[in-house]
Amino acid sequence: MRSRRRLVGLASVATLAAALLGLVPTLGTSLIGDASAPSGGTLVRSPGVVQAGNSKTTCVDISFKNYNLPTSLAPVERATGIHYNCLETFSNADVNWGAWVDPWVTRRGYGFAKWLARDPRDRTVIITQSLVPDQVAATPDWRIQCAAGAFRTYGRQLASRLIARGFQYSVIRLGPEMNGDWYYDSIGPNPSGWSSWAKCFAQTVKAMRSVRGAHFLFDWNVNAGYQDIPLTRYYPGNAYVDIVGIDNYDASGVRSLPPISSPKRWQLLASEKLGLYALERFARAHGKPLSIPEWGTVSTSQGGDDGTYVADMGTFIARHDVAYESWFDPGGDGILTLDANVAPRSLAAYVTAFGPKSAIARYQMRRAPGKTRHGRGSPKSGRVGLG
Repeated sequence: MRSRRRLVGLASVATLAAALLGLVPTLGTSLIGDASAPSGGTLVRSPGVVQAGNSKTTCVDISFKNYNLPTSLAPVERATGIHYNCLETFSNADVNWGAWVDPWVTRRGYGFAKWLARDPRDRTVIITQSLVPDQVAATPDWRIQCAAGAFRTYGRQLASRLIARGFQYSVIRLGPEMNGDWYYDSIGPNPSGWSSWAKCFAQTVKAMRSVRGAHFLFDWNVNAGYQDIPLTRYYPGNAYVDIVGIDNYDASGVRSLPPISSPKRWQLLASEKLGLYALERFARAHGKPLSIPEWGTVSTSQGGDDGTYVADMGTFIARHDVAYESWFDPGGDGILTLDANVAPRSLAAYVTAFGPKSAIARYQMRRAPGKTRHGRGSPKSGRVGLG
């Protein structure tokens, strides 16, 4: 959803202001000294952190408050008992190239670089990055230009900055939800645009990988249940994709659903033409692990605190080749947070599926309240929860 791009709050506003005022630092600017990764060779990653395989890393996207990462992360870690080693961020609201090559999440003062540097072997960041900035995507032939390699220099600049600041092992969600029509950098309405978009993705990946020290993983990430376009029409090719992703909320934009907690609800959602089962088959056919970069329960007229959906997601992830999954927890767009006062059933099911044994035991001793508590908000164009 378009509004999701702004959920970085003050950080996004600060970056936007800097870009408009021409204050974005050049690559020669002194960067964050305590975030530098080990030099020489490849860092050996822990099996419990995102890799291009069945690492099953549990990630989370948080509401970033008051420029303070520990304070922002504390509520969800306290609720779930999980000490997250994988954080998802959104830097896909960039106006121009100056902002695009300088993601706010990497900048001094926000805390992510310092968080990474404390344990670079066991921590990672998912960076949600638009394929091109908004000003470029507003021009009619941007896909053709990008497909021809016109923007590769910016891909190299972005990679250089990420590497210099200690983010060289990040997962890059490049141009996510491209099959939707709510982001400027989508695949577009016609087959020629789809093909050019895929080539643009490939050009950017090649440019970023060409920079010395790059160890990025690139996630090709669709939105569930939206537009029945064959995936192969805008897939960049195996050489340019490390992970195949799907944003998969407990809601549908194409059909009515059974009530929450009904087993049929999960099956209907997962079986949609562009649903979880279809993406898992596509990923497996291409030799790629699956990711679920955004998921959660929603407070819509057809949704609510659906612990059964969360439990079914946990079962699916346990049984399939999944690189990582990330609950969308900032609380916007009608998506419920992992909070016992907001979504007790979702939280209990989530902890049971992904939490440590101590937290699971704590929730098993509790009895979920008898009344579901819904958050505020309404579907945007009928699609809250779709991604």
